[in-house]
Amino acid sequence: MGTGGVEPAVADAGPIIHLSEIGCLSLLRIFKRLHVPDAVWSEAIEAGRVRATDVLALGNVQRHTIPRTEVTHFVHEHCVLDLHAGERECLFLCQQISVSFLLTDDLAVRRAAKSLGLTPVGSLGVVVKAYRLGHVSLAEAEPLIAGLYDVSTLFVTRAIVELAIEQLHERSGGTQ
Repeated sequence: MGTGGVEPAVADAGPIIHLSEIGCLSLLRIFKRLHVPDAVWSEAIEAGRVRATDVLALGNVQRHTIPRTEVTHFVHEHCVLDLHAGERECLFLCQQISVSFLLTDDLAVRRAAKSLGLTPVGSLGVVVKAYRLGHVSLAEAEPLIAGLYDVSTLFVTRAIVELAIEQLHERSGGTQ
């Protein structure tokens, strides 16, 4: 299927963890570059949720150490005090390096991202995007979406899963 990514993205821990849980971390290769702040690396990799070798094997990952004073200033300026360290660093990094895609499954982060003019993409959205770009077939994408609901620790409603599957079928014209 397709190769190479088209857009860079900044990744929060959620999509890294959830896609790893269903064995499709490799879908993150749809992004030309995957920027990962240190706080996210700590939450996902150092905490033992995802193996560092699996993340580094993607070949598009770039870690970022972000000065605490810059993040603190950003947090106060944009009123995102209620978010976790990794989420704050992700929002800051998107702004700092002019990356518009933020991978996150957290609703509050998605709202904050939208208010900053960013495009949030969750784990389900990564699967849909990978399908639309030709990286996975419809027959592969549907079980991955189901796995995010049935297997991973991602909290998502059945209605959202059905919406994601609908989006797959919109592209395929309803054919398999």
